[in-house]
Amino acid sequence: MIAVYTAVLLVVAGGTIAYAGLSKTVTLVVDGKEQTVRTFGDDVSSVLEAQDVKVGLDDRVVPAQATSISDGDTVEVSYARPVTLTVDGQQKTVTTWEHTVDEALAALGVEPESGAYVSRSMDSRVPLDGLQLVVSNPKTVEIRQGDDARRVTSTGVTVADVLEDAGVRPGQEDEVKPALDATLADGDRVRVVDIEVVDRVENVALDHETTVRKDPDALEGEVDVVTKGKDGKARQQVRYVLADGKKRSRTVVSTKTVREPVTQVEERGTKKPESSSPSGNSVWDRIAKCESGGNWHINTGNGYYGGLQFSAATWKSVGGPGLPHENSREVQIKYAKILQERSGWGQWSCAAKVGVH
Repeated sequence: MIAVYTAVLLVVAGGTIAYAGLSKTVTLVVDGKEQTVRTFGDDVSSVLEAQDVKVGLDDRVVPAQATSISDGDTVEVSYARPVTLTVDGQQKTVTTWEHTVDEALAALGVEPESGAYVSRSMDSRVPLDGLQLVVSNPKTVEIRQGDDARRVTSTGVTVADVLEDAGVRPGQEDEVKPALDATLADGDRVRVVDIEVVDRVENVALDHETTVRKDPDALEGEVDVVTKGKDGKARQQVRYVLADGKKRSRTVVSTKTVREPVTQVEERGTKKPESSSPSGNSVWDRIAKCESGGNWHINTGNGYYGGLQFSAATWKSVGGPGLPHENSREVQIKYAKILQERSGWGQWSCAAKVGVH
C-alpha cells in the first residue's frame, strides 16, 4: 500500500509541476477592472480569447494583440468612448479611452478654470456609449438693451444662461441675437430688442381720383375744373410693431369708410393755337416783351406771374386756372383778353409804351 500511495503522489506532483511549467500568470485589466488569470496562450490575443474579452477596431489593447506574453505580464484593455465636447462654445467630437470625466479631460488637454461649469461631475464615469460634455469657463459678455450696454461675467453656456445670470428676462415677443440656445465665448455680444405690439384706431384720408375730359373748344393747356375733388375719410384698425420704442412696421387690420371721396372732373383744352400766335409780333407779345422780357413762364417772386405779369388775385378774378406762369402763352392771352374787355388796356403799364391805348 505504501508503494501504491507513493506512486500516486509522484504522478500528481508531476502533473502539477508540468501544469505550472506550461501555464503563465497574467494580470488582465479590462476597462479599469483588474484580475489575475492563468493561460497556456503564447500572445495577448489568446489571453483575450480565453477570457472572452471582445475588442473593437477603436479599442485600445496594450501591449498589441500580436505581442507574445510571459509569466507575470500585464495586459490592459481600454474601450473607446465617443465624447461630444463643447469648451467655451467650441464643439468637437473626440474619442477617449479614459474611464472618468477628469481623466478624459486631462487626456484631451482641457483644464477647466477655477469656478468653471462642467456638465458632469469630475469623478463620474464616462459611459461606453459616450456622452455630451460641456465645459464653460468664466467669460465676459456684453449685453445691449436699447441704448444701454453692460458687461457681465458668467459661466453660462448658452445665451439664455448668461441672460439669466445677468437678471435679464426677455419677453415672449422680444428678439435676442444670437438665439437663446446659442453658445457663447469670451468677448461675445448679446443684443436684446424689446418688441411691443400696439393696436390703434386711426382716421385716414382716402385720396380722390381725377377724371379728365377733352374740350375741343378750349386751347391746349387750359384746364377747367367742372367738379372739384374731395378726399374721403376712413377709420382704420392698425397694428404697430415697436422695436425698442421705434416703429418697425404698420399693418392695417381693418378699414371702415366714414366718407366716400368725390372724384374731380376736369376739362382740358385740345384746340391748337392759331399759326400766327407764336410769331411774337402780336400786341400781347409786345406787351409781354415789355412786362417780362417775353418770358411767359416767369415767377420773379414779386407777386406777379407770367408773360403779362398778372397778380394772382386778378388772374383768379377772370377765371384763370392755377397761376398764370403755369399755363401756356395762349391761355394767358385768353384771360388777358377777358381782363382787357372788362377793364381796358390800363391794366398794363407797358400797353402805352408799345403804342396800345
